[in-house]
Amino acid sequence: MRSIWSGYLSFGSILIPVRQYAASGTLHVSFHQVHKTDCGRVRYKKVCEKDGEELNPEDIIKAYIVGGECLKFTDEELDSLKPFSTKIMEILGFCNIEEIPMEALNKPYYLGTDSPKKGGAGKSFLLLKESMNKSNKVAVVKWVSRTNEYLGMLQPYEKGLLLKQLLYHEQVKPIEEVEVLDAEVEDELVDKGVKAIEKMTFKFDWSKYTETYTQEVKELVEKKFIGEEVVVGEFKVPETRSIEAELEKMLEE
Repeated sequence: MRSIWSGYLSFGSILIPVRQYAASGTLHVSFHQVHKTDCGRVRYKKVCEKDGEELNPEDIIKAYIVGGECLKFTDEELDSLKPFSTKIMEILGFCNIEEIPMEALNKPYYLGTDSPKKGGAGKSFLLLKESMNKSNKVAVVKWVSRTNEYLGMLQPYEKGLLLKQLLYHEQVKPIEEVEVLDAEVEDELVDKGVKAIEKMTFKFDWSKYTETYTQEVKELVEKKFIGEEVVVGEFKVPETRSIEAELEKMLEE
């Protein structure tokens, strides 16, 4: 597996050489955009909106617009903002996993040890992992990748460490903005709902679940390739009876 970042994980004054890996990948089928008449690929060009000139990568830099003024920055200038932070993943402290809000959890990554040439990498990594296991705590970390600063939760996972990126508090929109209609439900109906849940309760086995839509798309591509007709089905919302009647039906099955 190819690493996407390498640096040091700071456990107090102990610097642990680590590598970061993406823990997830895409399952989706990628389609190309093409010209409808001759199937030519559609390409996107980077064009200056002022003079219409097509630009090469060396012609493009980053800038921030303030009051109509264009402030240009080189990559070196942006890297100089936090030169130390770009190589250090700092452990800010430790807490119970229950203290991490579910809505804050974001993308997962793995952490492993870096090159054995960097002295003590294996031992310091194992020290942190075993200490976290024994204390039953997770670490809250902060790191910089490219021009973004990230917050994360770090926990022992099998032979390595699992890093879950956390959203910042200001990134999560308040649920108060969500429309939920006012309603009332009788206790008797709730009791039937509980019984329906108990009837549908099972032991969750993550490994048994696969993404089926992608397979259906691949089958559609194969049909197109061999010249089979593709029949487009019509979606119809199933008719439902009253909530009470549907619950009774669920409990009877």
